[in-house]
Amino acid sequence: MQKSNLSLVVLAVLTASQANANESVELDSVTVTATRDAEHISKQPLSVAKKGAEEKQLDQALFQKDVLNSVAGVSIKQTGSVIGHTAAIRTPNTTLPYFLYLQDSVPVQSSGFFNHNAMAYTNFQTAQTAEVLKGAGTALYGSDSVAATVNIQSAAPSKELEHKLNIYGGSDGFKQAGFSVSDTVDEDRSYRFDASTTDSDGWRDHTEMKRHEISGQYNFSTENSDFKVAVVSNYSRAQQAGNLNSLDELESNPTYIGDNLNSSLSKVDAMRQFDHNRLSIEWDSYQLKGVDLNTIAYIRNTRNQYTATWEKSLPHNDSQQNTLGIMHKGTLNPSWGRFIYGIDGEVTKGTTLYTQQFEDVDNSVAKGTIYDYEIDYLAISPYLHGDVNLTDKTTLSAGLRYDSNQYQYQNNAADGQYADSKFLRVSDRNDSYSHLSPKLALNFEVSPQAIIYGRYANSFRIPSASRLYSLKTNNASFTLNPETSDTFEIGYKLDGKSTDIEVALYYMNISDTITEYKDDAGDRYYDNGGTTINKGLEVSLSHTFSSEWSSKIALSRSEHRFENDDKYGNNEMAAAPNSKVNVRVFYSPSQIKGLKLMAEADYNSDYYMDHSHTKSYAGYKVYNLKADYDVNKTWRVFAKVDNVTDEVYAESASYVSFRGGEERYTPAAPRQVFLGVNATW
Repeated sequence: MQKSNLSLVVLAVLTASQANANESVELDSVTVTATRDAEHISKQPLSVAKKGAEEKQLDQALFQKDVLNSVAGVSIKQTGSVIGHTAAIRTPNTTLPYFLYLQDSVPVQSSGFFNHNAMAYTNFQTAQTAEVLKGAGTALYGSDSVAATVNIQSAAPSKELEHKLNIYGGSDGFKQAGFSVSDTVDEDRSYRFDASTTDSDGWRDHTEMKRHEISGQYNFSTENSDFKVAVVSNYSRAQQAGNLNSLDELESNPTYIGDNLNSSLSKVDAMRQFDHNRLSIEWDSYQLKGVDLNTIAYIRNTRNQYTATWEKSLPHNDSQQNTLGIMHKGTLNPSWGRFIYGIDGEVTKGTTLYTQQFEDVDNSVAKGTIYDYEIDYLAISPYLHGDVNLTDKTTLSAGLRYDSNQYQYQNNAADGQYADSKFLRVSDRNDSYSHLSPKLALNFEVSPQAIIYGRYANSFRIPSASRLYSLKTNNASFTLNPETSDTFEIGYKLDGKSTDIEVALYYMNISDTITEYKDDAGDRYYDNGGTTINKGLEVSLSHTFSSEWSSKIALSRSEHRFENDDKYGNNEMAAAPNSKVNVRVFYSPSQIKGLKLMAEADYNSDYYMDHSHTKSYAGYKVYNLKADYDVNKTWRVFAKVDNVTDEVYAESASYVSFRGGEERYTPAAPRQVFLGVNATW
């Protein structure tokens, strides 16, 4: 694929940043994801990025990609259901469970029931900030935290009574309204409530979407304890559109629903719906001298309904999980550093109902229930983490986590093949997995503003329930093993007076990679393959030129390939652009106080559309403009233009070889304009 050399860029960035490094400044520079404790980004021996409150507000996030695509090495793609998404964070663009998604540091789904659309389970539209820990997680995180941990964070209560009303509208019938109220009642009590509702006609045929978000928190303190009671709830429902099957169709008729759905709308109304509800209570206790105790107990419900548009017979899925969970952590701060111990536990009841809603004669799938099963899932994970100050400038960090995961599966339908179809029902069985994950990092302070670090982290991910129990006749004899991964990383960070820089060079291998294959009929199945190698360079640079002008550059160069795979050999993997660049320029004119303008360019290089390298896609460049203006203390107006040049391009492109070959493109949105107003009192 396309080659580029970032060494000169990195050298120039480092030289410029050292010249500007005088003293540290605080600007959205504190994160909580690594250890659930507030820590300065520039002091942590790992790669973590934060989208701060001001930039998040300027982004005016409508969809998941609006939140994270300006982060180095991160690419979120919206799917044909608009609110669905895939992710590429130190991986190819994938639906595989290599990412752990959190809302306010609590997982939004159980590790046994991974949904690749899980950012839809977060309140990403009304949230205040977002953090991405790239690479394997710390000892606080287990299965799924292989390539990244994404933490969407709600706003804290305001210091004084505050009300906000938000109205937003734009292209293709987009409408959004939001309201919040917040206050600190006294030194021991505070609260916040946020709600929003979104409605859109969709720019493509059959892509109407509705979404609601609600979050609330009540904080109170006693003599030796702090408590936080929180509610998070969201609902999304969107019509689904299918793939376009040629570049000509993409360029000439991108709004088309796609042949696979157009011919079937009279039989099934393809849709996708997400429901997420969580109630939690967090307790910080300081009763023991020298020990800070943090405990989060929660109950959570998630539901995922969709039409499987990738299946020719268009079956309907309805899966639901109810979870009781607890996360306990103790932190000690002895003279030599810091010691953390903890344990996480979840009990989940999951159900899956997979039905054929109409008689599909062409594909031999009878109308009726294909899968009907329930699962009792248990996950228990104790862990240890320690930071040792070897010298006043050198810190050694080590961690260890043990994960135990158990499935108890019960089939509620007849065992074996469903009628004459390709679907196979598994008999009742139990499956269990366990893994010990070591972590090690060394951090050296080059100057009060700069560090270099090296890091190793082992991680794993268990096969999800759908991979184990929603089988087909073409993979009936397969059993799946967990994937294990090793991340090696070296990095440099600088927190300068006018320049911030982060450089990370990483190498991540994944063994027993659960790989998607396709049989001669084009039906996909999954099996453990060999090893996949993911390596790359990430550079993040922000620079303040003056009180009016500043910029951010996020760029990455990566390579993702198989290693001795039985089918794909050492091929580079599909859906894996080698280069990604995001450039943002900010302007706050001194003549107009309160006005913030941003111009953005986003580039993805070419990539292979299939693992066999039959076809490739050229990638894309897209430009956006955004504005935010505080008129006075009460009124704020904001606007943005996405895809300013009206570029016609694909969010994703793939190729399948059955029946002579078929190209599949998910078109990206054309130029769209949005305008909003906010009142605060």
